[in-house]
Amino acid sequence: MTALGISALEGVRAALSDLPAPVVIFNKSHSGSRLLAQLVETSGYFLGNDQNESCDALNVLKLVRYVVERYYPDYTRLWHGEGSRDLVLAALIRDVFHDHLAGFHGQHWGWKLCETTYILPLIDYLFPRARYLHIIRDGRDVAFSNHVAPVHAYWQKVYTDAPQLRRWRGLWYGWLARIGYGLDPLLYNAQHWVNSVTLGCRFGAMLRERYLEVRYEDLCRDFAPQARRVLAFIDAPDVEAAVAAVQPTVHTGPVGKHRRHSRFQVWRVQRYAKPLLIALGYLNAGQ
Repeated sequence: MTALGISALEGVRAALSDLPAPVVIFNKSHSGSRLLAQLVETSGYFLGNDQNESCDALNVLKLVRYVVERYYPDYTRLWHGEGSRDLVLAALIRDVFHDHLAGFHGQHWGWKLCETTYILPLIDYLFPRARYLHIIRDGRDVAFSNHVAPVHAYWQKVYTDAPQLRRWRGLWYGWLARIGYGLDPLLYNAQHWVNSVTLGCRFGAMLRERYLEVRYEDLCRDFAPQARRVLAFIDAPDVEAAVAAVQPTVHTGPVGKHRRHSRFQVWRVQRYAKPLLIALGYLNAGQ
């Protein structure tokens, strides 16, 4: 306990309580979240001062890395262990959102960052009225978009929840992953998709009415109705203007891009990720 008799996390949550509730966009990388972020931002939401070309909030990434490396996936230590006394974490939270919102004084804000998925319990604690958008894309398409090899402990957790794996399901982790991923990234990408989407859906279910799933394929093929559904969910201030501005940039070319690859490679991904592909309706049980 701190000198004030409250935990470090309680103190920082109280310090953030005057902020309006944010909108949080999360997903497995390469799932179309940039399109979703552009829609939300165009509708009148402020998504941060420091974004990369994919609209990821780089300030929030500092918080994600710290929490994932030290606490994920065992969040009991965050609430009942050293996390409640972690003054470094409390200061980091304050600094991250101060920098993220510097110069902003409006009512509509949030951020987009793929790996926010892995710290959703903490975000929900800090912002108990936040709303969440989880964009999901066919894992077969995502598998053909390369990302970061699981060499560092942080990325090992993002892929598998475990930071000390060396070999699992035929894939190498740690320093050997640099070689393995370079030679054959396909199944690594499938594993990354399975872990991220599974976790996002499970955490999302616990958020109940404050959580909305968005299919990338639906957003591309039926943009205007899907965009209005999303913007209504977050009470966006300028729905129709945002739909009109973003719609000309939307196209269906990336949907089903796995079909442009060899059947053997697609079969490998389907075999690896089959249960989740079936559960989400991307694959029939007989395939």
